Amino acid sequence: MMNIKHEIRVFLIGMAMGVANIIPGVSGGTIAVVFGIYEDLMEALSNFLTDKTKRWQYIKFLSILFTGALVSIVSLAQVLSWSFENYPLPTVYFFLGLIIGSIPVVIKSHPDMKPTLTRSIAFLVGFIAVIILALMQQESGVDTAGTEISSIGLSDYLYFIFSGALAASAMIIPGVSGSFILILLGVYWKVLGALSGLTSTLLSDGFTAEMITKLSILGFLFIGMMIGILIFSKIMSWALKHHPATTMHLILGLIIGSIYQIFPGFEMSLNGVIAILALIFGIVISLKFGVEKGTEG
Repeated sequence: MMNIKHEIRVFLIGMAMGVANIIPGVSGGTIAVVFGIYEDLMEALSNFLTDKTKRWQYIKFLSILFTGALVSIVSLAQVLSWSFENYPLPTVYFFLGLIIGSIPVVIKSHPDMKPTLTRSIAFLVGFIAVIILALMQQESGVDTAGTEISSIGLSDYLYFIFSGALAASAMIIPGVSGSFILILLGVYWKVLGALSGLTSTLLSDGFTAEMITKLSILGFLFIGMMIGILIFSKIMSWALKHHPATTMHLILGLIIGSIYQIFPGFEMSLNGVIAILALIFGIVISLKFGVEKGTEG
């Protein structure tokens, strides 16, 4: 059973995963690896419907984690947007620090991580896959004009389900950014527009037609994400159970590839120095908390 201290930790990790999933290029799955709960997350997601003996333990763990993610997405979306717009370099360097610090955690996650041909191929597949995604992101750019949400039809809602299912891979596959998947699918800015000021607008204006549209967008996206999470978690849980070392090499390739994906460059200035300090801070947090594993306190 989880104690209070561990429950708080899981909640905070959930918040970190929620924040990460808002930023294009950053993966919530990577954050799960950083803080040492990835295997527990896969086990809980793939078994909470079928394992009667541990069902409530899994449901409690997932409820705390996802509540943290939801709280951070709703409450910190504007803060994160402000930080990313005004201090992009330190913000991204902090996440880079988290990712870099997770590499030793992944290497130590299995007693036999000695490279073999199969494991090396798995590593390269993961690394190259994220590099390709990064190159696609550079080619696609970011279209901020697509925030209009007034003209949404049934086909659009079905597309949100499809988009949510694909974006859910970000929580399951480290190194894959759900936000970037949404950008590629052309719905990221509509989703961000639906999230922006959601709570304050709901409290001040109530259920207006625009608010119902926003909630509908998020609702259909959520349905798709639940479908995607259940599918991808089964795949990753099976891989971790039957081919743990090879799977961890694949994850290692995804994580190292994501460093290239989100690296914003460097500048010789006070802002650059602050970014380096943010990088170091991220590494320290990752190394400190990444070793604390398990769903039980």
